[in-house]
Amino acid sequence: MDRTAWLDGLRGIAAAIVATDHYFMGAVFDNAFLSFWADPPAENRRLIQLPPIRIIFAAHAMVPFFLVISGYAISINLLRLRNRDDGDFVHRLSSAVSKRIFRIYLPVMVIAIISQVLYFCNIYQWTFSEDVVQGRKPWTSPWSHITYVFRYMLDIMNIINAQWNGGLNGQLWTMTMEFRGSCIVYVTDLGLAFWRPQLRRIGLAALIGYWFYFGVWDVFAFLAGLYLAETRLLSEANPTDEEFKSPHQSPKGWVSKLKFINSLAIWNYFCFLFGLYLVCLSDDGELPPGYQFLKLVESSRWEDDWEVPSRCWKTVGSVLLVYAISELSLLQRLFNARPIQYLGKISFSLYLVHQSVYHLVRDPVINILWYIATREPYPGTEDASKLGGSFAFTWLAGYVVMSAINLYTAHLYTKYIDERCVRMAKRIDKWLTRP
Repeated sequence: MDRTAWLDGLRGIAAAIVATDHYFMGAVFDNAFLSFWADPPAENRRLIQLPPIRIIFAAHAMVPFFLVISGYAISINLLRLRNRDDGDFVHRLSSAVSKRIFRIYLPVMVIAIISQVLYFCNIYQWTFSEDVVQGRKPWTSPWSHITYVFRYMLDIMNIINAQWNGGLNGQLWTMTMEFRGSCIVYVTDLGLAFWRPQLRRIGLAALIGYWFYFGVWDVFAFLAGLYLAETRLLSEANPTDEEFKSPHQSPKGWVSKLKFINSLAIWNYFCFLFGLYLVCLSDDGELPPGYQFLKLVESSRWEDDWEVPSRCWKTVGSVLLVYAISELSLLQRLFNARPIQYLGKISFSLYLVHQSVYHLVRDPVINILWYIATREPYPGTEDASKLGGSFAFTWLAGYVVMSAINLYTAHLYTKYIDERCVRMAKRIDKWLTRP
């Protein structure tokens, strides 16, 4: 298995967390997105609000997590090519940029069109707010629905002056950051390509510190992923424990090696645990108890808006997690397991389609399960929650049903849409670069 296959596993777990949280968000377990110490106490103080359990409800942390993974994944092969010094680096870099835009936006455009057709034909079992549909109605003015999709695609492709447009798939606002961060990584790769290795790392660290200082967390996330890939390749080229490989070492040498391994493992596990702790930062609107020490190192240039410190600290946690897993083969084996790898294979499709699946069938599934449990129509979340057993059965059984539907839909989307979009992106790149 490829040495970076665990990245796919990580991506799959992150996509599953996002899909899970969007199922429950706004309906049940809303307090799980807050801290154990949130007010009022009667509605909080639950175990699911404490790290590390709260990772299950860390959807807002998964965005920077995705970006760090992307920065690492798109860099690692390019950096290996650069290190081979065969003169093909610039050509491959240009090809990567050409393919990236189509790799990201072709599958997005397809789901945007499918979602709009479903809405136009009034198939959705979901009520969209007016600020989402912007006056569009089912079965009326087809041209206005065409312009809706066209404007939506233009907005999420605007990487210079991003314009918020949630569309019918609100999670896809991240595609703007995905493509912008990719372009920044490619430019940085090119700019630092011929620097000396140690100076290249120092330059990257300076860039990361600069964007962290200003609170531009998405750029910080991508560059941190690039830095981790650079560091990984440097450690592969210059292993730090080379001195311990001789079969004729003295007992003292073996003791030194043991101390080295232990201290390194302790550091890696500390990074993993602390990163997990930061990723579990709640969405209270301020740093809760247990996290307030972070104020000591917050940048004075961060805005008063809670989103900036929240995203920045979750990005730091994501970087620590990816770093620790890249160094710990035990954790890599977990994410290299076949079920997790399969989840990674369909992760992009799962991220794209899960909201549309919920809009189509989540409420009908909940209504059917509630009727099975009570023989009565579903009265709404507030009233239903008063019947604890039936309410728990309905939503947990619904989660199992919806997860199965989501996974199957993502499998089909990967097979018939996403993989074909990948092949199309490669063909377009070959056509663009053909002499």
